[in-house]
Amino acid sequence: MRRDELEMAGINVPVLATVCAGPLPQPGEWAARLERAGLDVITTGAEVDHPEIVQEAVAAVPFRPVLARGADVDALVAAGARMVATDGPVPLGAYAFRPDEQVVVAVSADRPAENANDVARVVLEAARGGRASAIWVAAPDLSPVPEDVVQAKLEAMCEGTRMARLWLSKQQSDPD
Repeated sequence: MRRDELEMAGINVPVLATVCAGPLPQPGEWAARLERAGLDVITTGAEVDHPEIVQEAVAAVPFRPVLARGADVDALVAAGARMVATDGPVPLGAYAFRPDEQVVVAVSADRPAENANDVARVVLEAARGGRASAIWVAAPDLSPVPEDVVQAKLEAMCEGTRMARLWLSKQQSDPD
């Protein structure tokens, strides 16, 4: 996570920001569901986004940044995406979510829903090994997973990340 670029784009996310780095089962009306689950960055859940879908996600969740995936970066940003998964340049006011972002993947597509405590341990281990403010907590491609399991995984990811943030905050204010 390049905090200076996020700041220049006017995007505020907490330490250990949560995001879906891969697609989700379709169709899923994911924007509002991701917000309710507690994700810090919203996606449409599509493998490839189109401006119309991005506009719907932005309208559904106007107070969270939307991450879009697709080749027409300018159109996705014009539709309201604040972040775009790309190697290339992005328009002013947007953030390029690059393949080399420092990401901790706290849930897996090939097992049952994780426990929030297990997620917190994975996130804390990654945070201790690096700079917590530079790490994204991300879900991988969950498109082949049943929607109810995806929902449980995302809720565990968000709750586990919240627990990790609280632990880190306590360590900063009361190291003994």
